Amino acid sequence: MLRTFQEHHIRKTSLLDGPWDFVLDPENVGLKEKWFDRFPQPVKSIYVPSCWNNGLHMYDYEGVAWFRRTIRIEDTNHVRLVFHAVLGAADVYLDGQHLGYHFGGYTPFEFIIPSLSAGEHELIVRTDSTLDDLTIPTRLVDWFHYGGIIRSVEMQFLPDLYIEKLKIDYELEGADAAVIFQVRISSLAQTDMITALSLYEDGQSLYSDHVAVCANQTVDHTIKLNWNEVRLWNVGKPELYTIQACLEQDDKVERIGFRKIETKDHQILINDSPIFLKGVNRHEEHPEWGFAFPPKLMYKDLQIIQEMGCNTVRGSHYPQSSYWLDLLDENGILFWSEIPIWGALLPDETVSNPLFQERAQTMMAEMITMHYHHPSIIFWSIHNEIDTRTNSAYKMTEQLLQKTKQLDNSRLITYATMHPLEDILLPLFDVIGINKYFGWYEGNVGGFKEMLQQFHKRAEDMGAGDIPVIMTEFGGAGIYGDTGWEPRLFSEDYQAKILTEALTIFRNDPKISGTYIWQFADTRADLQSNGAHFRDRARSFNNKGIVNEYRKPKLSFREVKRIYHSWSSGKL
Repeated sequence: MLRTFQEHHIRKTSLLDGPWDFVLDPENVGLKEKWFDRFPQPVKSIYVPSCWNNGLHMYDYEGVAWFRRTIRIEDTNHVRLVFHAVLGAADVYLDGQHLGYHFGGYTPFEFIIPSLSAGEHELIVRTDSTLDDLTIPTRLVDWFHYGGIIRSVEMQFLPDLYIEKLKIDYELEGADAAVIFQVRISSLAQTDMITALSLYEDGQSLYSDHVAVCANQTVDHTIKLNWNEVRLWNVGKPELYTIQACLEQDDKVERIGFRKIETKDHQILINDSPIFLKGVNRHEEHPEWGFAFPPKLMYKDLQIIQEMGCNTVRGSHYPQSSYWLDLLDENGILFWSEIPIWGALLPDETVSNPLFQERAQTMMAEMITMHYHHPSIIFWSIHNEIDTRTNSAYKMTEQLLQKTKQLDNSRLITYATMHPLEDILLPLFDVIGINKYFGWYEGNVGGFKEMLQQFHKRAEDMGAGDIPVIMTEFGGAGIYGDTGWEPRLFSEDYQAKILTEALTIFRNDPKISGTYIWQFADTRADLQSNGAHFRDRARSFNNKGIVNEYRKPKLSFREVKRIYHSWSSGKL
């Protein structure tokens, strides 16, 4: 499933999920040999969506692979093909013709084929999961390098006039909303046409008019309405509105929630009330599914997160599926969404490279477009743990901030720094995230106190003293089942000790606005026997999850649950 609700009631759609022909191309000869024209034999079959690394004998494969699927069209039709996520880079071919290229593994891309003839057609996708110094993420990244078509492929049948986009913005004054609907109507017709346009909210008529669209042109139609006494979306109180835009032969459904997000006096406010964030970092990853994360497991993750007492989740470290965001919308849980710039080992030459910067801006734009209407998202994050002490980082950050504000000025813009006492970016952001691992990578847990004292003074000196600060990563590894009489490294006991002491320090600091524990579940790491990095990852996993990779609770889960629930009742 793509969403928890139906996005089209009139437009005909179908999923191309299921078995696809599949072949690896380790020597990268497919383009030269024109595999897009004549698919090689013999072929395997692979299920889409999936990650090929979860199959037998492909665990370590990173590189090029080809997919093929036959599609059948009963009558000549305008067709829209939507790839909801393909890891790395993708070239798409239909009947040997190149439809286009997309870079970036976690956001959708599409192709429109006007008047596709009736009959069978061969759809071929060349994917490349190779990471290098200019990909995002780069080759040195602290999660497993999966490959594949990881989210659904969708085929839609379009009429001559169709809704290309429905975008909804609003301004709140108390519980009164000035709502702006932008409906983009596109024509695939050879003649000028007039169509009826209607808007509905939960089935109730809001607006109706006629719109003229010239042949093969696009029209943006804007509708402004004032709504009084709207139900406000809030943490634990998920009030949602379903909006349907209809043409005579097409429709588009979006869902929104009304809420106001602000910062004041180093606090985050939702609908004028301050909130302390109680969260975890979550990779959308599972050892049996990789990044092709099924809805059933999303429900389980959500239940565990709620059981723990969380009111927020950080999406580490890439745009996560719309289905997951729908669940958070429906349950009143806040979300931090970011693009996959993981920078602990990111060289300055990469940060200053124009291609890398261009890719980062494109990813930011695609993430915002993809998730624009989710009320659960209150943060757009532009990078994680890059070297924020350099002029190159400053320049790239300015560009990303400008791009983000152009696309959406209704949310807070943030990042996570691993250099809080030397960072030169602090005043640029709405919210500052700090990643530090006292008790694991450096010193003991008590080191957080002195570090935060120094940080707050430095932030004040830089004019950033009122900016909310969130502890976005902290914790330590604990091997599931390894317990003893006293805390020791890699035991569940030691992991629980780190988190208990750290959370107490953070909650007693009046300038800390929230916590995101690293991390929700153990995840596969990119551990290679001939590599120099991540060699502390026992079992080839990042074992800092408070549940293991199969979602079994560790001692730290029970401690965090106790603490987060006590905070709800005002206790420490």
